[in-house]
Amino acid sequence: MSNNDLYAFVTDAGWQAKLTAFRPNAPLYGGYRLLVFTESDLPSLEDEYADEEFKYLSASETIEQMTSGAIGPFICSIEQAHLVAPYFTPVGEL
Repeated sequence: MSNNDLYAFVTDAGWQAKLTAFRPNAPLYGGYRLLVFTESDLPSLEDEYADEEFKYLSASETIEQMTSGAIGPFICSIEQAHLVAPYFTPVGEL
């Protein structure tokens, strides 16, 4: 497995409960925090958080799920994160 960066949108509540030490400065997008990690971190994260359903969706599917308040984590590439994040960023902050 390579060390390419991956991104995950996780609920703010989930981040506060379990992930503030892992990524204390994760930015907030519409009630979800954006975490960055490497592909090589993914297996250990999936093991550590085995009770969570890691979702691998397209950007539009992720937006749809986040809009409906679904619980992630939503795993994505940088390209997908660049499409999803602005959708949940207030206009004045773009």
